[in-house]
Amino acid sequence: MRLHRFIGDFDFTKKPFQITDEAMLNQMKNDLRLKAGDSVILVDRSLNEAVAEIKEFKSSFAELRIASVMKNEKEPEIEIALYCAVLKQENFELVVQKATEAGVKEIIPVITHRTVKLALRKDRLEKIAKEAAEQSGRGKVPEINEVISFEDALKGAKNYHANLFFHPGAPIFSQERLHNSGTKSASVFIGPEGGWEESEIEAARRHDLKVVSLGGLTLRSETAAIIAVWAT
Repeated sequence: MRLHRFIGDFDFTKKPFQITDEAMLNQMKNDLRLKAGDSVILVDRSLNEAVAEIKEFKSSFAELRIASVMKNEKEPEIEIALYCAVLKQENFELVVQKATEAGVKEIIPVITHRTVKLALRKDRLEKIAKEAAEQSGRGKVPEINEVISFEDALKGAKNYHANLFFHPGAPIFSQERLHNSGTKSASVFIGPEGGWEESEIEAARRHDLKVVSLGGLTLRSETAAIIAVWAT
């Protein structure tokens, strides 16, 4: 039987080991109806995870027995930062969920020339990322950054070994070539509904970003973001 996963700021060396987070306790007791004797997987955000048995529930905490601790080795070899134009709330939430499942390390919302919606609920996006990380078996939750300007996004790209600027009509991106290069980190830029402005494409080239595409089809921004993260 598949065990439920919970990601939190755990210290597996503590004895007795207790969980005091109210939201997590509510999920365990009321949503999942776990009980004493059930086992769960706990993840500490630093690639350590433990199989733990629930000993008892109290009103304000749960006490568990740590049965075994292991390393999570499922994280992608290449650390990916997704610079995604701010989209409509539900579309950006989909990007966060699926990009997390695909292994992204961090997500940076970007204001571009054609950005229409600016309001994003960061707390909700963080919750979506955490749940997606738990569901997909990851050892880390991607960081959700504050919204930044396109100019600051280009400056931030200097922190990565490879920088991919996705734009329809450009040469098709080669995953094999990227992986064979030994790259350890990469930024992925995805434009808004309506695409990039020509001036933004030129600015990306001036900053030495590699302008590439996902093929000949025109994809919605949220679809392109999910596929680009997975393909990288």
